[in-house]
Amino acid sequence: MDLTDDIHFILSMLKENGQGYIVGGYIRDKLLGLEPIDCDFVTDISYDKLHSIFSNFCPKEIGKKFGVMQILLNGKSYEIAKMRQDIGMPEDRKEQNIKFTTDIYEDLKRRDFTINAIAYDGDKYFYHEISKIDLSNKVLRFIGNENDRIKEDPLRILRAFRFLGSKNLKIGFSLKNIKANLNLLDKISIERIREEFNKFVLEKNLIVFRLMSKIGVISKIIPEWEYTIGFDQQSKGHNLTVDEHIIKAMECVQEDLITRLALFFHDIGKPQSFSIDTNGKSHFYNHEIVSRDLSYKIMNRMKYDKKTIHRVCNLVYTHFFYRSQVNMYFVKKLLNTLGEEDIFRFYKIVEADKIAHKPPYDFTSIDKMKIFHYKIIKENIPYKKKDLNINGDDLKNIFNIQGKYIGEILDILYDFILNCPEQNKKEILLKEAHKILEHNS
Repeated sequence: MDLTDDIHFILSMLKENGQGYIVGGYIRDKLLGLEPIDCDFVTDISYDKLHSIFSNFCPKEIGKKFGVMQILLNGKSYEIAKMRQDIGMPEDRKEQNIKFTTDIYEDLKRRDFTINAIAYDGDKYFYHEISKIDLSNKVLRFIGNENDRIKEDPLRILRAFRFLGSKNLKIGFSLKNIKANLNLLDKISIERIREEFNKFVLEKNLIVFRLMSKIGVISKIIPEWEYTIGFDQQSKGHNLTVDEHIIKAMECVQEDLITRLALFFHDIGKPQSFSIDTNGKSHFYNHEIVSRDLSYKIMNRMKYDKKTIHRVCNLVYTHFFYRSQVNMYFVKKLLNTLGEEDIFRFYKIVEADKIAHKPPYDFTSIDKMKIFHYKIIKENIPYKKKDLNINGDDLKNIFNIQGKYIGEILDILYDFILNCPEQNKKEILLKEAHKILEHNS
């Protein structure tokens, strides 16, 4: 197996002082023909001696109880752990009792999946029981008793599905057992669940995402999703249920987290917005608002950062705007709302949304938006509030006003320059502000 110089160096240092092995994902991915991301090592060398051996490589304690140390070599971090056995099965994984060992096979037994129970010492491979067979057949299987492995760490439910998708593996475990243990995910922090969910959302192929939806995993993470499953839109423009429409739209865009999240949430409020008029026609009035509000609630619950929440919710809210009358004023408002980066995500979201409808597809309104957008940027036409050639201090000092009145007047003036960009001059705007104040007095 080809190893980088840095990995070869670490392995050599370990073997000069005791046992040393590369384990887990690095070996697995290499043997599957994939490009590994991280490389982890195990050894029988004591923690203190490890610290001494790698003293020049910023050794950092990240789990002394478990004998885990991190080092930094040429800007990349590597983890080195003492070989160990897990004793018993505590309620909390952090309370796991361990016993250090000098037997690599004992260390492999404690791992989650057979394809991860592999070690390499630079000359020879070491496999746990059927690991070699499962790797050859590209089968994902828990080591030993599935229920025990899941109870040890319920996040393995999500990791199992992630590996199925990202490594293109076959199912070697019971979906019935997965469903029976879904409530164990309640023990996992929402941050860890969110990070796994993000990885599902970013998969190129969402076949596994569909499977997770079918057996209830997505609904366990996001209960609001349950209402979309199998929901018939009863519309001439749709031939897919809400959940299938959403997933198909997600597949139509590249693997970008903001865009994919916005598409996941863009119609999540449709079941709540559904109505049928007296003529028997279905409607989803204000579904973009309901979907935005649900997105905000869910993303806050999952502890996404404020910037991501803001951007995703704006894209969810605006995704239906293409049905409005498209003109220069409209595109400038949209640009101000989304910003120069996310308006390109908006185009992709609307196009994906259309493709997930029943054909034929009409992109006329989007094409018009892009033409106006190009003109705004090329001719440097003002569209942001900060483009106003007047500010709050001007209004405060000249008209002796303050508080909410300043914001209200700036909003009116902003609308004014969107319609009349040539009027964006300080003296003209001050006159307009004076008119507004006189009208409201």
